[in-house]
Formats: sequence, C-alpha cells, structure tokens
Amino acid sequence: MARPDQEKCRLCSKLNSQEAQQRHGPDGDGCWNPKYCHNRRSYYRHRGVRNHIRKQRRREQPAESGLSESGASPSERVATLGVLAPAVPAAVVHWYRITKDAPLHALGAELWIGNDRIAKIDPVHCLGLTELQVKTLLVRILDVFSQHSGIKVERFRSSVELHPHNCPIRPCPLYPEVKL
Repeated sequence: MARPDQEKCRLCSKLNSQEAQQRHGPDGDGCWNPKYCHNRRSYYRHRGVRNHIRKQRRREQPAESGLSESGASPSERVATLGVLAPAVPAAVVHWYRITKDAPLHALGAELWIGNDRIAKIDPVHCLGLTELQVKTLLVRILDVFSQHSGIKVERFRSSVELHPHNCPIRPCPLYPEVKL
C-alpha cells in the first residue's frame, strides 16, 4: 500500500525554493533536507499530471494487448469518425467579479453556434446597477442574440467567472487614467 501524502510537504511544494528553505530550513522548523526535499517538492507539484498520464496509459494498455495479437499496426487501430451535431445557439455570460458574493464589476457575453463564435457583447461596467437592472441587461443581451441569429435564445447555457483585474474596459475604476 502506498505511503500517505504528507500535507506539510504538499503545502511546501507550492512555495518557491527560497521561501521553502527559509520556512523549513535551520531558521525555520528544521525539516528541510536538501538530499530529499528538491525531489519530493517536484513530485508533489507534478503529481496530478503524472497520475493523469498513468491513467491514460492504463486505459490504452488493454486495447493495445488485444489488437497486437491480430497483427494490426498502431496507426491502423484508430478510426476517426465525424459526427454532425445539431447547430444550436448557446449564449455564454462573462461575469467580472472576485467571487459570486462580491459586487459585479462588469458583464460581457458571447453567442456560439456549434464551434463558431458568431457574436460578442463587449463587457460593460455594472458599477452602481441594481440587481433588477443587471437582470434587465441580461434579458436585453439575449434579445439581441436572438435577433442576430434568427433563432430564439432563451437563456445562457454557460457562465464564466473572471477576475476584475482582467477587465478590458479602459478607462476603468481599477485602472484610472494617470494625468500629469
């Protein structure tokens, strides 16, 4: 059975090397061992990716063993098939806020049909808008998307949370224009 993960080492792996050595070296709690810690930190940092690759290899292994007996080469085993999915409009709303409970900084939207983005509403600042005004704005966006696509867009199919620092609007309260 595998050894359980060390929570202290997992948290230490998120620090850069200098911070880790300061916190856990001779001036810190004294657990830093240069012989082991560099490798252990790398293990914890890349553990998720390595496990994902390992799972993929395990899934592919039974399929390979069954086909290798029939003499098929690896390139002949996989067939790529195309499926035509119905092209339905999907509206995506972009919320610019720190958390779901935080005040809304800005709001944007996109309209997708299949794999193609066919329309975009540039973000608009929502500072000072009430909840009812924001809901009215969302309904207007859906109406504009419906008119543009010619197909009724009834609701947003997906939402994306973005930090206000990613707000592309200038001037912005977060990035006021500097006047000298």
